[in-house]
Amino acid sequence: MKKTIICITILTILLMTIFTGSVYADTLDDFSVSVDKKLIHPNEQVILTVAFGKPLGSFTIKVDFDDDIFEYVSTENGTGSAEGDKVTVEYSELTTTKDDTKITFKAKEGLKTSNPTNFTVTGTNLKSESGTTSYDDISSGKVETVTVEPIYADYSLSLEPKTDIIEGKETDFILTYSSAMGRPYAKARLEGEIKKAPDEGTVKLEGFSTQDNAKFDIIDDGWGNAQGYAIGGEDISQELNLKGIFSKAGEYTVTLRLVDREKSDETIVEKDFDFTVKPTEEIEEQEEKQEEMPEELPKTGKNIFLVVTIAFLISIVSVAYITKKYL
Repeated sequence: MKKTIICITILTILLMTIFTGSVYADTLDDFSVSVDKKLIHPNEQVILTVAFGKPLGSFTIKVDFDDDIFEYVSTENGTGSAEGDKVTVEYSELTTTKDDTKITFKAKEGLKTSNPTNFTVTGTNLKSESGTTSYDDISSGKVETVTVEPIYADYSLSLEPKTDIIEGKETDFILTYSSAMGRPYAKARLEGEIKKAPDEGTVKLEGFSTQDNAKFDIIDDGWGNAQGYAIGGEDISQELNLKGIFSKAGEYTVTLRLVDREKSDETIVEKDFDFTVKPTEEIEEQEEKQEEMPEELPKTGKNIFLVVTIAFLISIVSVAYITKKYL
């Protein structure tokens, strides 16, 4: 009787193995997720590759993504469908295996800021060829990060005087830094230096910051808070009204530099500006010459009005003479 029970038990196990045809193995240790690009721009595509580590005849892969930033495009190795912020890829061809599946996404157009975003991948229904082995679900989620950012344009600097620059006299300047699509910086700062000047020549470029409620000399102090300030975005343009004083006549070169305080004052943009400062005597001479010039220019040549009048009188006399002669 005991032998009969043992035989029946063994037979039952064999039959279950034959008819169920699968046993659970360990989790796919080499299951991984990767992307072909870590940084892309609006309207560009990125391919997410889910590698199984072993050939599978059946799988269901789900990808969570940010549908405000990306849109689903297509799937290679499997049938993909998108609903909201999730893509599902299914494959069940037990006689043909796949080592991976590739899902393509496209970054949406019109993005104005940098957007780091995650793709989170899970897997179920993971089976080998012919379904003989089933693998544990990938439920914890594999994450891959991609950053989408606009195509940034370089910053430009401009420093223009409103009038001629006279030694020792205050001159109005307009300083501008701008960009059609400026890369964001949390702690940027504007600084200046004198690269060229006459002997003992000095320069001041002063302005009042309403944000800091203080006056700054860009040459000596830099502009604004010493820790820097945030800049960046679409069509950025910062205009500063400055008062400049150049102590001596001659040739000057002023260098302006926009730096990133978070990266040890790494230069964002730099430009040299050349100025010619006129001596006070030259301006005084020009003013004196203007004062000496007469208000009305002397008359020259013949007076056309007088000529016309004489011609008119001659015509009248001629007509009178002819009329008297023939009447």
